[in-house]
Amino acid sequence: MAFYSDFAGSYEEIFPFRTEAAAFLDHWLPDRGRVLDIGCGTGQYCRHLEGGGRACVGIDLDPGMIEEAQRLHPSGDFRIMGMEEIGLLTHGAYDGVFCIGNVLPHLPTEGLAGFLQAIRALLRPGGVWLFQTVNFDPILEFDEYVLPPIRPGDGSLVFRRVYRDITPQRLVFTTVLERDGEEIFGGETILHPRTSEDLVSRHRETGFRLLAHVADWSGRRYVASAGGGNIFVWERA
Repeated sequence: MAFYSDFAGSYEEIFPFRTEAAAFLDHWLPDRGRVLDIGCGTGQYCRHLEGGGRACVGIDLDPGMIEEAQRLHPSGDFRIMGMEEIGLLTHGAYDGVFCIGNVLPHLPTEGLAGFLQAIRALLRPGGVWLFQTVNFDPILEFDEYVLPPIRPGDGSLVFRRVYRDITPQRLVFTTVLERDGEEIFGGETILHPRTSEDLVSRHRETGFRLLAHVADWSGRRYVASAGGGNIFVWERA
């Protein structure tokens, strides 16, 4: 995911720490023990969780993100590692695992079964697996889908995102970062969208029990046809 390195220094400006997301994590993740943040970015939520008494390991495939995470939290445990490599971590060592910010769709569909098996192996019995993605159910009806631009702070910085060439198996995710109307970064990567129904069936087949399925951090009821988010909380059975 080196696609993201060019704006690692602006990441927390574009995606600031969200107290409602932190509260959701605090509610569902065990309040003590060891947790793993998959796709940690600059480590904002690891910093929060460690402040609450948990030990947090943050992994991200992007070296620029890990460098920034380590700069902001020098004592943190951050590692350059992709989702396909989590089986290398110590099995049974984690009380909670989470993956937020639409990171999971970067994983190719053929790798999902092995990834979920690895998550289950990392968790202690009763451990919690929590993830957030975009709700792709309505988006898969389109050939192209433009997400609302993100304009943090005074609006001088604008982050634009488009999904195009959309199929049930893959789509092209295009991003442009502008400051004062001038493009400072542009790139694209492939995402692998999944329907909610597919995610539920795959998790149950792997031995997870559903604890919650909501549309946003406030706990709003999930509706397949509505836009927005898709947040799942699972327990290792």
